[in-house]
Amino acid sequence: MNIDEIPQSFRVRLNDTAFYQNIIHSLPAIIYINQMDIPGDCNSVKNIWLNQRGYDFMKYSREEIDDMKYDFQQNIMYADDLKVGPISYEWGYSDLPVLFFVGMYRIKPKNDTKYHWMYGQSIIIEYHEDGSPKVFLNVAFEISEVMHSNNHMIDSMREIARLKNELRLSKFTQREKEILAFVARGKTDKEIAERLFISVGTAKKHRTNLIAKAEVKNTAELVAFAMECGVC
Repeated sequence: MNIDEIPQSFRVRLNDTAFYQNIIHSLPAIIYINQMDIPGDCNSVKNIWLNQRGYDFMKYSREEIDDMKYDFQQNIMYADDLKVGPISYEWGYSDLPVLFFVGMYRIKPKNDTKYHWMYGQSIIIEYHEDGSPKVFLNVAFEISEVMHSNNHMIDSMREIARLKNELRLSKFTQREKEILAFVARGKTDKEIAERLFISVGTAKKHRTNLIAKAEVKNTAELVAFAMECGVC
């Protein structure tokens, strides 16, 4: 639809900040922004923004979330689900495809006795200077009723994810997996060379080979690949 086809009364509202705020906070979904403070370190992820639906669902205040910092995600998520990375996809809806992540996980709101199944999608909206992901925009929907009635599907999806990651990593040598872990943590070629007692040129060559083997375009996508495979 062309913007000229949108009724004038509605088109005016598109420039109204309050209108967008109302949509963001009233949608039947949890919208949140997470930030990875240390490049490639999954344990340095903290929440920096949450919509009203998220606060209502999680029952934590902004102050409580900020106080927990990196522990917030560990406190609300089911431990086993923290080990299963999301699956990445490239959404080619335009000339500039967007890399986004999809996953299912369980979270437990404050003072709740049970975990709720969530389906979430994430995109990277900001990168660190080394090209690794820094800020993620996320949208999550509760799917507890569906998941509880399809426990066999849960187990199947976990097994598929595990086998997929094993298959993707099977093409790498032990040394390459070791270097992939360093890359995922944001280490430079010089830092990798110093830790492994190899030359910077060799470290750089390993990075180039990893990018080729993982079938990605650059270091940023290599880090995303490593995170998806649970290497971080």
